[in-house]
Amino acid sequence: MNENGDEEPLSDRRRRELLERVERKTATVGQQLPQSVEIQGTEMNLKEFVWETKRQGTVPPEMRDRVRKVRAKLTAERKDRKERLASGELTEAAAEELAQSIVGIDRAISALKNLHEPDLEDSARQAKVESSRRWVSFLDTILD
Repeated sequence: MNENGDEEPLSDRRRRELLERVERKTATVGQQLPQSVEIQGTEMNLKEFVWETKRQGTVPPEMRDRVRKVRAKLTAERKDRKERLASGELTEAAAEELAQSIVGIDRAISALKNLHEPDLEDSARQAKVESSRRWVSFLDTILD
């Protein structure tokens, strides 16, 4: 704040620093998941959704589409916020808050991407290979 109590406008230098920060691959290290996030005007309890999904170990088939939609919405929201950070009329405090929210969204996206979604085709292929191996092994024991 300046001497009049007004918040300082965001300088170009500080804007570049914040943009570099949100683009760093290590920006999410140690970052907490946001409790909630507003996506396209709708409040979402993000932390609860991520932890509930992660607790199951793998994404159940009935939740796959929902997880993918949430990831897509988070990615779109991140893009919108980054554009606002890059070109919006912001105060330094608002820009800091915006950058922090982008990093929080990145953390959530990362957590959701790391969830294991079993590939049904791959599972079927593996089952067929195992079945063939057992059959060959059985034939080997009979023919010996």
